[in-house]
Amino acid sequence: MSSEGSSNTGFAMFSTKYLAPQGRKLLDCQNGHTQLLSRKNVLSQPMNHLVCVFSEEESGDGEWAHGSFPLEEYLKALDRSKGELYYNHSLGMRYSKITEQIYVGSCIQKEADVETLSKAGITAVLNFQSGTEAENWGIDYKSINESCQKFNLLMINYPIRDSDSFDMRKKLPFCVGLLLRLLKKNHRVFVTCTTGLNRSPASVIAYLHWMTDTSLHAAYNFVNGLHLCRPDRPAVAWATRDLIAMVENGKHDGPPTHAVTFVWNGQEGEDVLLVGDFTGNWKDPIKATHKGGSRYEVEIRLTQGKYYYKYIVNGQWRHSTISPTERDDKGNVNNIIIVGDTASVRPSIQQPMKDANVVKVIERPLTENERFMLAKAARCIAFSVCPIRLCPK
Repeated sequence: MSSEGSSNTGFAMFSTKYLAPQGRKLLDCQNGHTQLLSRKNVLSQPMNHLVCVFSEEESGDGEWAHGSFPLEEYLKALDRSKGELYYNHSLGMRYSKITEQIYVGSCIQKEADVETLSKAGITAVLNFQSGTEAENWGIDYKSINESCQKFNLLMINYPIRDSDSFDMRKKLPFCVGLLLRLLKKNHRVFVTCTTGLNRSPASVIAYLHWMTDTSLHAAYNFVNGLHLCRPDRPAVAWATRDLIAMVENGKHDGPPTHAVTFVWNGQEGEDVLLVGDFTGNWKDPIKATHKGGSRYEVEIRLTQGKYYYKYIVNGQWRHSTISPTERDDKGNVNNIIIVGDTASVRPSIQQPMKDANVVKVIERPLTENERFMLAKAARCIAFSVCPIRLCPK
């Protein structure tokens, strides 16, 4: 949202169940201005209307992006967002029951916590906290592991970097595969990370979405209703698309899966057109919109895959020097964009190539065929995890 006359912009995500009547009124009037009282008898500056509202009850799609802004800005925003929901290490281990076999919560801090879990019937711990994190919080990993052995708890450590959406996206399939294998062995599993607010609930949400044919929206609300948290929903949406792509073999027959903003940085006053594999076999160029200064943009919704493209600037065919390039079979230098990725239980965690373009995954209700592909892919991932050693086969 932004205020009139202000250059500061931002976004907000929330659950409508927390809205007061005043907030609902603001949403209902989102296409106009709503004036709110900031002080008694004093009107604040009107707020601009919201860009979009996403929920399963509406037919619209939601778009999620990651990695398109500096990490330091994200960390600053995360600090500013700390309000009612935050992690207090001094409160000790906190956990919630999600199903009869799945519990989720914050990290094990001491040997007494292991005993508590054992008394609750927990037989396995799936831990996404790294050794460095544990050390920073003063947790004695060795004593925790010894205590787990004492109480006959199976401890599985699979570190995911905290606040790293890309790392979580790539590792989620193996996390879910591990969880399924543990559940198949009739374990009662405690899924944990440092805070119990992001990585561990996100993995449980992914499990419910992929393995039980529950929509992402319903799985997210179900877990959040039982265990107050802020899981990385975009990472789950991205991983879901990667998982479906794993069994599609490059053939996607459904609606577009990603929203792509192609960016050309040139000179003001140029006539810029975009052409590529997605424009009728390099025909029917798309005119770019001038966004101010040297920036021109074209927004297109594409299915997952690899695309060659170029720009036509003032009648001349050119490629962008600030986006990845590749030579085609005829030796021509074209820009290249790879939309989406393929899931794996052995993820190669290589950060995406630097690109001026912005790719967002579209979160929408899955088609019947996509649901079938997701179920097949999720089970392929699970069967790729060795049931004895609990590692990739």
